[in-house]
Amino acid sequence: MATVSVRDVNTDLSELVDEVIKGGSVTITRDGKPVATLMAVESDETQDQSRRPNLVDFLKTFPEPGMVFERNPSPSRDVDL
Repeated sequence: MATVSVRDVNTDLSELVDEVIKGGSVTITRDGKPVATLMAVESDETQDQSRRPNLVDFLKTFPEPGMVFERNPSPSRDVDL
């Protein structure tokens, strides 16, 4: 993985894209701090598959069959508005 400054990206973008196409990635820095990563589209799609399910898929699993929910009988707190 290469690390380059924003200034170098402006002058060497085509070479950096060639490196990414070959399977690498490039970290772009500003003032010595990493601010972005240049990576191939295929790599990003691979990461998407390993992510957790989205909120809708997660909520579809609730409630599990047979689960019973009861309301909490304690009074709610007082709020001064």
